Amino acid sequence: MSLSTSHLDRRKFLIRGGATVAVVTALAGLPLALRKEMTKETSFVFFSSQQQQTLTALQEHLFPKGPDSPGATDIGAAAYLEWAITVPESDPDSRNTIVNGIGRLQDATIERFDTVFTQLEFMQKERLLRYLADETRWGRVWLSMVLTYIFEALLSDPVYGGNPDQVGWRWLEHQPGFPRPPTDKVYGKL
Repeated sequence: MSLSTSHLDRRKFLIRGGATVAVVTALAGLPLALRKEMTKETSFVFFSSQQQQTLTALQEHLFPKGPDSPGATDIGAAAYLEWAITVPESDPDSRNTIVNGIGRLQDATIERFDTVFTQLEFMQKERLLRYLADETRWGRVWLSMVLTYIFEALLSDPVYGGNPDQVGWRWLEHQPGFPRPPTDKVYGKL
């Protein structure tokens, strides 16, 4: 399979399989308070350093950078997720599910491989994540939530902190709606 064919298959998957759901989720779940502008260099204040490293490694595995496509780091996925679960209007159950899932992932990694998730090889990560998704209810729910936040970061208006420099929109050749929200008229400032 050529790289261009692989790129189109991945793109079709996002557009047909996940993008529509993610857009609806992102639009329906936009918080009432304005989030601070965030970039890839944003410092994390909620997650510990180990949690942030694990989350970033997980997101990069789930949504890796390709030759013609952005990866989770490029779209600010970890920073977006941290913001989304820490705004005052966020659901405490979602926040707890995300945080507890990171800990459970580490526990499963240590139990199966006697090391931390960030130290696993690609195929070890793949086997572990497939096991969690197929054989555990919490893993299936948690990975679905993490993927949803990745898609939100990919598709959100940059004014909300994901999709810096419109990298996701450019990759998907998406034309945003008009008018786009100015910073003084976003949720929380209306």
